[in-house]
Amino acid sequence: MIVSGKMKHQIKTRKGTLIEVINAGNFLLDGGTMFGKIPKTMWQEWFPADEKNRIVMATNVVKIFKDRAVYQIDAGLGSQYSEKEKKILGITENIVLKGFVDYLMFTHLHFDHCGGISDLDVSSDVFVSRIEWDDAHDNSNPLIKGSYRRSDLDAIKSFKLIEPPFSVASGIEVLPTQGHTRGHVSVLIDEEIFYPGDLIPTAAHVHLPCIMAYDLFPLEIIETKKKMLDAALEREWIVVFEHDPYTPFARIDKKGGRYTIRK
Repeated sequence: MIVSGKMKHQIKTRKGTLIEVINAGNFLLDGGTMFGKIPKTMWQEWFPADEKNRIVMATNVVKIFKDRAVYQIDAGLGSQYSEKEKKILGITENIVLKGFVDYLMFTHLHFDHCGGISDLDVSSDVFVSRIEWDDAHDNSNPLIKGSYRRSDLDAIKSFKLIEPPFSVASGIEVLPTQGHTRGHVSVLIDEEIFYPGDLIPTAAHVHLPCIMAYDLFPLEIIETKKKMLDAALEREWIVVFEHDPYTPFARIDKKGGRYTIRK
């Protein structure tokens, strides 16, 4: 069952788990950076650009209500930005997800995924890949350090470093999906809802050549993406696209040897 609103969508799995897909705010990124080698003549049909070549990105986080506990995947942008930073990032809509959750899982620790940690009250554990945690604290690599904010990392309390695959609870599985970063993970809920994070940030990125300039390991991410898309196609998963403001989730299809979303 799927119930949709403007900023929130509810999905109930066959096992009765309630899932909320919530857009925690939009920001702007360079379209060419988001689509790598794909020419603008193609990607601007999917994501219209402004006069500065920027496209709208959502931050679709997921809340899971299961066995009287509240789980959340990623935390959105959060509120900790200066006016200059808001202007640079084009943060025009920012819904701060204040409130209480029992458990929080991060796909990775880039600011647009964990910036909201300062606004959340997490009563139990915050689950982070051990590799991701180590890389986020490595200041020696200029390609890595620009996407992590020390203030976000310092705000993560009671964290639990994991080595996926890892079961957070029955029906909530953290899977290794490296490529965007070395320690990037995705989450599978009740073998029905797949949250790939920046492995597949938008519906357009189901097309294998669509990879971001932000992806640190481009060949590896294509291999990982193909593996997970094959599983999503075979098992009829609903895939949640974290950064897509137009198509927050969809099932996967394949036509003419090319992955696409089911209309």
